[in-house]
Amino acid sequence: MAPPNAETSSAANGGSGDNCNGASSIRRRRMDLQKTPVKGSPSAQADSSTAAPMVNDTMAKMVDEKIVYEFGGPTGVAVLMVLFPALMCYLYICLMGHSGVLVSPFNEQFWREGWPAVMPNAYAAKLYLGFTVWQAFMSRFLPGVLVKGLPVPSLNNQQLVYNCNGISSWYLDLVLLFVVHYNGIWNLGDIVDNMGAIMMVSVIWSNVVSVITYAAAFVTKTCHRMSGNHFYDFFMGAPLNPRFCGIDLKMWSEIRIPWKILFLVSLSAAVKEHDVNVAAAVAKGLPTTFDFMGMELPIIMTSAPLLFMLLAHTLYVNACMKGEECIPTTWDIFYEKWGWMLIYWNLSGVPFSYCYSTVYLLNKSLDGEAVVHPKWYQTALFGALLLAYYVWDTANSQKNRFRMQERGTYVERNTFPQLPWGTLENPTYLKTKRGTKLLTGGWWGIARKIHYTADLVMALSWGLVTGTGSGIPYFYFFFFTTVLIHRVSRDIELCKEKYGKDWDDYCKIVPYIFVPGIF
Repeated sequence: MAPPNAETSSAANGGSGDNCNGASSIRRRRMDLQKTPVKGSPSAQADSSTAAPMVNDTMAKMVDEKIVYEFGGPTGVAVLMVLFPALMCYLYICLMGHSGVLVSPFNEQFWREGWPAVMPNAYAAKLYLGFTVWQAFMSRFLPGVLVKGLPVPSLNNQQLVYNCNGISSWYLDLVLLFVVHYNGIWNLGDIVDNMGAIMMVSVIWSNVVSVITYAAAFVTKTCHRMSGNHFYDFFMGAPLNPRFCGIDLKMWSEIRIPWKILFLVSLSAAVKEHDVNVAAAVAKGLPTTFDFMGMELPIIMTSAPLLFMLLAHTLYVNACMKGEECIPTTWDIFYEKWGWMLIYWNLSGVPFSYCYSTVYLLNKSLDGEAVVHPKWYQTALFGALLLAYYVWDTANSQKNRFRMQERGTYVERNTFPQLPWGTLENPTYLKTKRGTKLLTGGWWGIARKIHYTADLVMALSWGLVTGTGSGIPYFYFFFFTTVLIHRVSRDIELCKEKYGKDWDDYCKIVPYIFVPGIF
């Protein structure tokens, strides 16, 4: 799960978007299976349902209709649906009540004493559901760039249209947050003060949405690619492209909810620590403001490690918003159904399990044991984060823009930041016998999965900034590494089967997977 401009997928760099030499950050694969429409047919009509040329319609239908058990089949997914929510509660209680130390989950006292920290309440529901409704409102009514997705075989190769207005909603969010906090209307620290309750509300809500979505698919007869096993189909989903009141629920939940909440948690923690440190400074008679050209400005009293996490999550959410137009062609949108897997992780799992570093740092600070690093170490972490982000952002920009230019759908945008080398001029590529192109220029000529390398460096930095006092802040790094090992090995096998000798030739041109000269 990760942002559009670079985020979550294992995908293709080529103009046709094959699943072999590109990707984003955590979970998606991009695909561009195009078919030339027959003149006069529904798929040849212009406007929102126009189908783009397809390379291989037979393969597209095979991919779209093939049923394969993943995650251990019905038994495996049933375990996951119980395990993940329980794991989130367990790790949160360890962070809040035991300073990040892992306690036996079979200890009755652990749950009896820790349960109040994750009990849902009306205020938490108001915050979470209010935020959700506000994000839906902006998604529906704010202006944006209209982008067509890939031809959907089950819809006669129609291309659905997506209103990509994430960047405008992001900026509006920032303005409103400043106004309500600065004017004392609402204190941003309330988020971390009620985080356990909000997390549990998100768990409950994601399950409610999953049940409603699954049942609605049967009522509206929009079930797609069903295995016949309700446990498995509930986990993987029944509908492919559910829309409500003009909102594409799958894309909306993937971009607007998880990454913004993750940012809000870190922003709230930074504000909370600042307020606590200001109160302590006032009690000691220490200054809390400084003079700047006749203006009295507040001294920022948030620690460097928490500011690091705020920067990291700001970069991530901004990447999602500024590159939203790249999302409609991802594997999640084209192929994955909207079931418990996507719903739970987007509405609850990502925002409340990728924030452990932030929660740990804040709790240590509030306990009077703030994490402090030598200046050289903290500076090195900031440098590594920014360098990794640059590689991650520009690598995905190169891939996405190359593919969109090949398809004739590229729209130049000036969303911030537009980094140098984000667009390749006359890039090199390998044209396969299938008619698709595998990008060999730019970052993609250095390593086949270099964007994953950069993403892993960022993930590791989120843990390193917390020190070695707890292993919980490293959860995201190890979880992400496990996902990537599975994904990369699967992609390599897929590409070998799909391209044959062309794949061997490509690997000779770009021999390294993650680190040039090493691996």
